[in-house]
Order: sequence, then C-alpha cells, then structure tokens
Amino acid sequence: MDPQQLTLLLAFVEWAAELGLCSLALGRRVWRILPCFVAYLIALVVVDAARWDVFLIAGMKSRAYRLTYWLSQPVLILARAAVLANICRAALRHYSGIWRLAKPLLMVTAALLMAFAAIRSNASNRMVSYLIFAERELEFAIVLALLALLMLSRYYGVALDRPLSGIALGMGLYSSYVIVNYSVILQQFQVPWWVFSAGNTVAYTVALIIWIYTLWAPLPEPVQPELSTPESYERNTLAVTGQMKEVNDRLEQLMKR
Repeated sequence: MDPQQLTLLLAFVEWAAELGLCSLALGRRVWRILPCFVAYLIALVVVDAARWDVFLIAGMKSRAYRLTYWLSQPVLILARAAVLANICRAALRHYSGIWRLAKPLLMVTAALLMAFAAIRSNASNRMVSYLIFAERELEFAIVLALLALLMLSRYYGVALDRPLSGIALGMGLYSSYVIVNYSVILQQFQVPWWVFSAGNTVAYTVALIIWIYTLWAPLPEPVQPELSTPESYERNTLAVTGQMKEVNDRLEQLMKR
C-alpha cells in the first residue's frame, strides 16, 4: 500500500468514527450537557463530507479542494474553541463566582491568540499561514486550560463526571500530540508530509475512540443543584466543599466591586 492509499484509508476511518460518534452523541442527548461539543461533531461530519466530495471530483491538488479546505477550517477552529469554553462552563456551572472570573480570562486569551497568530503569519500567504498559527495556538490554550481545570478539580474537589472527564482527556491528548508534532517532529526531523498528516489522523482517531467509549454507557441524568436547603446541600456534598464555597463567595464579592 503506497503512502497516498494509506492516507486515504486513515482519513476514511477517521470520518467513519466521526459519523459514529456524532450519531452516538445525538442518541445520548449530549446537547443537554455540552451543546457546543455536539455542534462541533456535526460540523466535523459536514465539513469532512464536503471535503471528500470535492476531493473525489477535483482531486487533492486542485484549487477547488484548497479553497474548500481553507475556507472550512475557520469553522472547525472556532467550534473547537467553543468546546473548550463549554467544558469549562459545564465543570464550573455550580460556582458562578469562579465562572464569572474564568469567562473574561478565556475571552482575553482568545484575543491574544488571534493577535499572536496575526503577528506570526506569513505575508505571502496570510490566510493559510494565519489559520495554521491560530490552530497551533489554540492547541496550546486547550492544554493549559485543561491542566488548570484538572488542578482546580483536584485541589477544591470539583467533580469532573462523565462525559466531561472523557471529552477533556481526548481533547488534551490530541492537542498535546499536535503541539509535539508541529514544534518538535516537523521542525527537528525531516519527515515526509504524508507521515506528518497520517500521524495527526491517527492521533485524532484515538481521541474519537476515547469519546465514543465515554459516551457509550448511559449518561447520568442532569440534576439542577439546590443549595438553599440543608437537604439539597447534603446531596451535593461531594461537589461543594468548604474551601470551594469560600473561594466562590470571595470571587463573587470581588466581581461586584
């Protein structure tokens, strides 16, 4: 099997996994917990199907395929960024003070990433270069944000229940691989482009498999917390610790000033 056939086979397996995951997410009604994640999966299936159609008709090296690929890439980048914000919001939904602080931090980080990508982009092919750098900076942001969320969950006892834990794990692993692939493998080693592309496809397929495994079992029914009575507080003891409540109250007071 030559490199092109192997690349096409891996891409088809990836698209099949995306289609299966999207169907599973819709069947499990994951939009009730992570609407941006479900929208991202739908966008993945639609965009990849459109790219496949153009590829089969015009070929990978055609102008039509290049336009289709790079014009649809911003949709996936923005959708992936929305998934990160959705995970953080879902994990911190019981703590309004902390989320009110985290939300502007995420917005500032997004603005800085867009600015850095614009500065580093190549003037000769600005759109393509900008999207490449924007995607790379986004992967850095995903890894840092998920690490911060993990440390917060361990220190203050914020429970990352399914499907948040599995989805965050898949995103974190793929983003870490992309960072290493761009920053180390592509820069330090003279690997063929098809090897680089195939590695990304395999890494993303692994993330898809993790997400499928996470969503395979029935998800717990969403419960609206009621912290106004002693009985409801006892039901949420595992999610709300004394330290977390104190930090949350302090942040709410600071945000009101």
